[in-house]
Amino acid sequence: MKYTTIRIEGAILSADILDKIVQGDIGGQLSKDFGFPAKIKVKDEIARAWADAQDLWRIFKRQKERVAEQQYGTTETRKYWIIPLLGLFGYDAQLSKAETVHGKLYAVSHRTANLDRFPIHIVGFNDSLDKKRTNSGPRMSPHALLQEYINLTEHLYTIVTNGIHLRLLRNSSRLIRLSFLEFDLETMMEEEHYADFAIMFRLLHSSRMPAKMDLGAESLIEKYHQDALDSGSRIREGLSNAVEYSIRSLANGFLKHADNEELREKIDNEEISALAFYQYQLRLIYRLLFLMVIEERNLIFPDNADKTKREIYYQYYSVNHLRKLCEKLYLADQRFDDLWIALKNTFHLFESEIKGKHPGLSPLAGDLFGYKAHTAGRP
Repeated sequence: MKYTTIRIEGAILSADILDKIVQGDIGGQLSKDFGFPAKIKVKDEIARAWADAQDLWRIFKRQKERVAEQQYGTTETRKYWIIPLLGLFGYDAQLSKAETVHGKLYAVSHRTANLDRFPIHIVGFNDSLDKKRTNSGPRMSPHALLQEYINLTEHLYTIVTNGIHLRLLRNSSRLIRLSFLEFDLETMMEEEHYADFAIMFRLLHSSRMPAKMDLGAESLIEKYHQDALDSGSRIREGLSNAVEYSIRSLANGFLKHADNEELREKIDNEEISALAFYQYQLRLIYRLLFLMVIEERNLIFPDNADKTKREIYYQYYSVNHLRKLCEKLYLADQRFDDLWIALKNTFHLFESEIKGKHPGLSPLAGDLFGYKAHTAGRP
C-alpha cells in the first residue's frame, strides 16, 4: 500500500477508501461535516493540526528520554502526546474508572466527555499493543482488552494506542479475523508523512465517530466501513471474472506455444487430464496473486532485512517487476521466453530454505509453493 504509515487489517476499511479521501471522491469531507465554520477550510485546519502535532512530538521525545527502560512511560505518553494530539482531532478524553461487563473487569483508561463516553485506551510507549505485560498487570494485551470490551458492549468503535502506534478497532464479535486500522505515529512524525497525517485527521476526527453509543450505524466512519464492504464485494466479483479470463488465456498460451509439442502430446494421450491442466493454471494464478499481495504489503522481508538483498529481489525477481515489464509491450520479444524462466526462478526461491538462503528469503512451501507443486509447459 502506498500509504507508508497506514496499515489496514481485516475489513474495517479498504485502501480504496483512502484513495477516495485523497481524491475528494467521498462524502463527509466538507467543513460543516467536521463542525467547522463554513469560512474555515478543512485543509487549513489539518495544516495547523500538523504543525501542533510536530511540536507535541518533539516535547514527547524529550520526555521519553527521561523514562527508565524498565518503566512503561504511561504518564508521559498520555500527558505530553496522546491526550493533546486527540484534542487536535476534537476528542475531549477524560480519565475513566474500570467497568465490569459480564463479570469481567475492563480498565479502559479514558472516555470522551463529548461522544457519549467513547472509549479510548492509552498505555505507555514501552507497552506492546499485542502482548500483555509480563508482571501482574492487565490480564490481556491492550488490543485484546479493547476488542473484547466493544464486542460485549454497544460501542461500535474504539481507539487504542501506546503513542507509537494508534489503532481504530471495530466491533468484530461476528468475525474470526481481527479488524483494525493502524497508524504508525512514530514513523509518521519522524519521517514527516504529512499526507498520511491528513488521511488520519479526515478518518479519525471526532466528527467521524458515533455521536451516541446507539447511533453507530449513522456515523461517518461506519458509512466508510460499509462502503469498503460494498467495494470488496465488487472487487471479489471482478477478481473471479479476472481469474476465469486468466485461466483461459494462460491455458491457450501454453497450448499454442511452438515449443510445447510435448505438452500437447501428453494432453492428447490423456497423460495430463483436463482437470490436471486446469489445476496447473489455477496454481500459477494463485502463486502470482499471493506474491503480488505480500510484495504490495512489504511482507517479503523482515524489517531488519539486508537492504541490498531487498533491492535485488524487487528489481530482478519480484512479480511487481514482471508487471511493469508487461505494461511496456515495446520491450517484448517473441523470440525469447526469459520472462517465464525468470518467473519460475522466483517460484524456486520460495520452495525451501536452501534455495532462498542467499537472497534472504523464507520458504513459503506448502501445497502452493512446495517443490512438488510444479506448473507445466512453456508460454
